Amino acid sequence: PFSPQFHSTFLLRILSRTMMKSVFFLVALLAVSASAFAPAFLGGREANTVCFAKHVNNKAAKWAQDKRPRKSRPSDINRKPVVYELTSITKPSEYTISEAPAESVAKEE
Repeated sequence: PFSPQFHSTFLLRILSRTMMKSVFFLVALLAVSASAFAPAFLGGREANTVCFAKHVNNKAAKWAQDKRPRKSRPSDINRKPVVYELTSITKPSEYTISEAPAESVAKEE
């Protein structure tokens, strides 16, 4: 019913509209994704920091101190240090100081 030339121009119009819509969609998608990496202006002021933290993070020593076990039981709270009697400790004989001259420990060849 239609001439071949009319049919081809009709298809070209449909394809060009579809291509234009897809190109427009891709450009819009690119603009939206690029704005995620652009600096944000909040209330007319430029943001000076990358992330707005609510509070600073604890360093390792502070974090470990916060996580250490607490003395909650009375036996832990009232614990006295262990007192060691110094007279009960006997030194081995190799730790005694003698008046003899020092001996060489190196091998003589």
